[in-house]
This record gives sequence, structure tokens and C-alpha cells, in this order.
Amino acid sequence: MSPRPRPQPPIFRPPAVSPKPELLAPAGSLASWAAAIEAGADAVYAGFVNFSARALADNFSLAELSGVIRQSHEREVKVYVALNSLIKETELPQAYETLMALAELNPDAFIIQDLGLASLARRYCPQIPLHASTLTAVYSRAGLVALQKLGFQRVVLPRELSLREIDNLLRAEILPLEVFIHGSMCFSFSGLCLFSSFLGGRSALRGGCAQPCRRSYSNGPKKGTFFSAADLMAAEALPIFKSSSLAALKIEGRMKGPDYVSRVVKAYRLLLDAPPEDFEETLREAKALLSQVAGRPASLGFLTGPSAALVPQGVAGLKIGFFEPLSPDSGQIKLDRSLALKDRLRLVPAAGQEGLAFKLKKMVLAGEEIQEAEAGSLVTIFVGLSPSDKALGALPKGVIYLTTSGQEEKAYLATDLVKKARHLASSYNFQRLSLPKEFKAKENGRENFPFARHLWLWLDQLDNWPEILKSGPERLVLVLTPANARSFGRWKKNARTGPQVVWSLPALLFTKGWEKARQDIARLIDQGAREFMVANLGQAEFLASLGANLKIWGDHRLGPLNHLAEAALANLGLKGLTLSPEMDLTTYQSLVKKPRTEAILLYIFGRPALFTSRFQVLGLKRGPIVSPRGEKYLAATEGDAFILQAETRVFLSGYLKTPAPQRLAGLLVDLRLEPRPGEMARLVKKAVAEGRGSLGSSFNWKRGLR
Repeated sequence: MSPRPRPQPPIFRPPAVSPKPELLAPAGSLASWAAAIEAGADAVYAGFVNFSARALADNFSLAELSGVIRQSHEREVKVYVALNSLIKETELPQAYETLMALAELNPDAFIIQDLGLASLARRYCPQIPLHASTLTAVYSRAGLVALQKLGFQRVVLPRELSLREIDNLLRAEILPLEVFIHGSMCFSFSGLCLFSSFLGGRSALRGGCAQPCRRSYSNGPKKGTFFSAADLMAAEALPIFKSSSLAALKIEGRMKGPDYVSRVVKAYRLLLDAPPEDFEETLREAKALLSQVAGRPASLGFLTGPSAALVPQGVAGLKIGFFEPLSPDSGQIKLDRSLALKDRLRLVPAAGQEGLAFKLKKMVLAGEEIQEAEAGSLVTIFVGLSPSDKALGALPKGVIYLTTSGQEEKAYLATDLVKKARHLASSYNFQRLSLPKEFKAKENGRENFPFARHLWLWLDQLDNWPEILKSGPERLVLVLTPANARSFGRWKKNARTGPQVVWSLPALLFTKGWEKARQDIARLIDQGAREFMVANLGQAEFLASLGANLKIWGDHRLGPLNHLAEAALANLGLKGLTLSPEMDLTTYQSLVKKPRTEAILLYIFGRPALFTSRFQVLGLKRGPIVSPRGEKYLAATEGDAFILQAETRVFLSGYLKTPAPQRLAGLLVDLRLEPRPGEMARLVKKAVAEGRGSLGSSFNWKRGLR
């Protein structure tokens, strides 16, 4: 492992009263919950079986949570329930029932991403505090103000912020803040990933991420896991965090086992409790504990600033040894460390792929089945594969990694803590609630308006605007850049009868980028610009605060899946919204019957960013980035972000075959980074007029959004 850079000198202003931040641990299962409490966590966060952004974790039933919460409170440990998935319109009744049932269990907070779900929680169970999930993608002071207006009482900041940026938000003293200090990092910025959803409908924003960032890709002759981020390990930054006014230090890992949770919590507990004079010695002890944790190569992440060195070749796990296949379901391995039945393992081919995950169910040494084997043993292990894995063919050679200790999981499940929680769960009696009238009201009849085919063309520059205007757009949506802002006066002079320009803000704009954007916005407003399109809550709050009679649109990254979320955005000053391109037909049909903003846009064509990242990816050559299955992707920049787009465009022609909503303002045609935007605009206009769907992928429209 390469040497880790040391953090910058402490920059946080010590608060008047400086209690230690809360140590917050993941509880993805009963065993991990018990491990967190035994290791000294002040609080845990746990997912419910529904509406959790870690849908692939074990998560908890209502009965299990009743025991977990009561036992945690008995130990003076807080429990935050993660309901941080986006909610479809059709799921709102179930979401209401979930909130009310969970509120009866008296958790210490709900962690929420969906603004509609937050609205329900405020209305029906206001006694439960709301924590804004990192998936809300808030990284600015204005964003914190927006969340405060929406009723949130704590904000989980994105992992992608530096120490100085965190300090800037703390100094604003708007809301209590929580930061991640350890665990896996996504390549895409929190809340801005569409990649998994694009590949197969498993939305990262709804907890079903298939982790395409961990896969191997090629770019010309170069191959590697270009987007597989290093783990975060902020142990060296603990003196800085301890002296801050942060509310909590959060450990990632609801899909990790109790062995991971126990060691990581113990390590950071030591660091939090150590007196300043003993910190260096305690740091060595903590690092020794963390070295025993399965994970990828670690770094300080973004705490010391964006870095290209944060994307290494690496697999999450502790190396067990090299696997030589013997049969379709077995192989031999000389152990570098001990191994036991029920350990969760990963077989990774030498090519650097993510590999096959499985639980060890059978192991043979010298012809006899055994339960455990020590380091140095030559054993035969049997790989129990799923039907889909078996379809891939013969087992490859490769390295075996330990990801979770089955023996430690078994030990924690046998503790008195878990036994008491299970006993309490056995007596839980769920009382079903009747739904409020708002969920029983009959929907209005189907809207059946002529489908307006007004095109809004989204461009990154206006170099060839006469050619663009030949397609007769209703609006031009132009990316806010200094060059485009400077050309606005010339545009107004030469295209007096042309369409209105809507200025779109990139999703990620940090200190210098945001300062330039603010200057450009002020200049444009002075020149008569009145329409803007925003990509996050902070931008919406900033523009609404200017009081310049502006019309604010939300782009597809704010696209809600339910009418209550749309209403929340309208309350922040948005006049219209672009629906998310990952939406499916059923969700669209149910959502548009309950208008909450003045107008909507439909993202009908383009290449939306699948990754929107703050990582700096160096060394990529011109040309496509290709997956092992031959799928091609294109790299570009947007504002302060690296973005990855599919070579295949999205064309949601299914919209044209449905009744149009009355408040439809237009069809958004995304021509950013198109080499010939004028020509493509004409092709899209023709396809829209004819109702054809041959220009690209239908995304989730037919297959459904999971």
C-alpha cells in the first residue's frame, strides 16, 4: 500500500462547547449491530426492509427493529433508521404505513433522501428528527438552508468534500453536520449516479446498485478498474474532527460483516477517547486494528483535496491465497491466513475483475471435511455458485479474498445482546393503520391533451446558433460558462426574434467555479436573463434568494418520482421540473396526474451523465472506454466534474405514445457534447414528429425501474 498523505493542519474553529462528535456505526444485520454496540459506538444506523438505499444489505423487519431499538436504548445507544431511497408515486401509501409503524418504535431519527418522504414524515410523525441523506448531494451553504427549510435537522455531507470545505459549512452554523470517516467510496458524487440504472434498471438511488464502478474497462491498449475508488480511512484526521463542532463521525458499511464493524468501531473509539498527548501511540494501535479489516487500498479520500491517486487497482478483502481449479465447483488453495466454514469469499481472476462472491460451505484437508484450517494449510474448497454464475462457465484461476468472517458472525449472533433483541422482537405486534384520506382519494380522470412537440435544445455552446435555429426550438438551454455568458449580449443583438435562453448550471461547482458562476449569473441578470435551470438544492435556494423575478427550472438530476417531492421543490421556488430519464412508464403515468409545479419538461433525448464525479481520472486517451461486454462510454467534463456518458443515446419516444399532461412545457433534447448538434436537432425533430423510437435506448421506460 502506498504511503498515505498526511492531513492538512487543523483548520476547524473550535466551538464554544466542544463535545466529542458521535461515533456512528453501520448495522446491516443483527450480528453487525451487536458488534457495533460491543465495540463502543454511540449510535448505529440501520435499514428497514423497504425504502433503504442499501437494498442488498440484510436490513431489518419491524419486529427486529423493535428489539434492536429497545436494546440499543437500554445501552444508551441511538438508532437512526435509514429510509434513504427515492420513492415512486405508487409507493407513497406503503411509505406512509412504513413511517407510522417505525415511528411507534421510537427511533432517534430517520435518514431520508426523498423530499416527498420527508414531507410525509414532517406531517405525520413530527416527533422523529429528520437527517438528510448524503444522497441529497448538498455541498454548499445555500443547500443547507434549503434542507433546513424542508424540515431536516441534520445533514450527512458527501464524502467528496475537503477539510476546508467542511469547515466552511460548519462556520455557517445552519444545521448540525455529519461526515464519513471510514469505508467504501463511490466513484460518482453522492446522489448523482445513473450508471447501474442505465445498465439494467437497478437504481443506485433506490438501493439496487450493481456497482459498475468496480468493473474492469479498457481504453485503447490500457485496461483496468479506472473507476474503482480507494476506501476512505480518516484515522489521521481525527484530531481535527475532535476539535470541530461536527455532530457525528460516520462509518460506512451496512453491507459489511461484524468483523469489519467491530474492528473499525474499536479503532475510531480509541482515537476519539485518546488524550492529545497519547494520540500518536493510539494511532499506531488503531492502524493495527484497521489493517485486519477487509477492504481496498485506503487513503484520506478528498479530505486533503481532489486527487487522481484515489482510484487504485484493488479488491475489497483480505488475501487468502491463490486458487487453482480442480473441477467445475472446487479448487485447491494454500492458505495465507486461517479460513473457516461460512466465511464469505471472493474469487478474483488475475485480470483484475471484481470476481465471484460466495459463502464457503465445504472444505477438505487430507481427504477429510473440516470446519477450520490454519494458515499454511493446503485445502480444497468447494465454491457454491448461483445459477447465473454457473452460466459463466468453468471456474477461473485467481486470488481468493476474505470479505466477511462467518465464525465472527456466528459468535455475535450468539451474544446475550442479540438473544434479548430477538426475544423482544418475538413479542412485537404490528397494528395496521388506516390510510389518510389523501391516499384514498380517487385520481382525476386521465389527461388527454394533444402532445406538444415543443423542443428545448440543451447546448454547451452557441458557436453554430443559426444552424440550431433551423429546427425551430421553443427554448435554448445553454450551459452556464464564462464564455457563454460573455456571448449573451451578442446573441440578443443577432437573434432578437429567437427563442428564450435558459441558463443551466452544472451539478458540481465548488469554490472557484461557484464564484465565477455567481459573477456570470449577476451579469446575465443585468442583461435581462430571467430563466435558469438548476441541478441541486443549493443552486435553487441561491437563485430564489436573489428576488429578481426569475423563473427557476430543475434539471433531470432533481427529477422527483412522486408528487410530494415535486411539491417540496416548488416550495423552494422552482416553477418547473424535468422528469428523471430513469423513470418508467408506470411511475410517469401516476406522477403526472397530480401536478405540483407550474410546468414539466420531459428529458426525451440525449446522453445523461451516468457518472458525475469529483475524481480526477488521468491517463485516459481519446476514444471510448469499453466494458468486457463491449459497451462503450465517453469521458467528458461538466463544470468541476468528470462525467461518463454512454455512447448509446437515450431516446424516450414512449412519452409520445401516452396522453400528454396539461402542464407540459416541452421536450428536452440534450445536445451537449454532440459533435454536430444542428444535424442531430433536425433528426430528433423528425423522429418526434413521426413518433419513432429508433434513435437510442428507452432506458427503464419498458423494463421498469427497480
